[in-house]
Amino acid sequence: MITVITRFTVPAALNAAQMQAGFVQVAPVFRNVPGLIRKQFLLSPDGRTAGGVYLWENDETARRFMEQRVAPMIREKFQVEPTIEFFHSPVVVENEAKVPA
Repeated sequence: MITVITRFTVPAALNAAQMQAGFVQVAPVFRNVPGLIRKQFLLSPDGRTAGGVYLWENDETARRFMEQRVAPMIREKFQVEPTIEFFHSPVVVENEAKVPA
């Protein structure tokens, strides 16, 4: 598996609430993407850095989607160049959600 981490500077005109609303609006774009296992949106405590963490089935699919869809989306929407890092994820631990008895 491949983990991809993106980061970019949030424009000064946007606050944390606006960023969260934007995340909610764009989230459907990431549903049912072939090879994408999970996507988490990120926002720093001060609201000045945003990004995402993606878990992918393979490197080729991850690189193609990030280069063709995600990076252009960030550039267009926020007028900034994102940082995109690719990592091999040889082990993933999943903790099952505990349902109260």
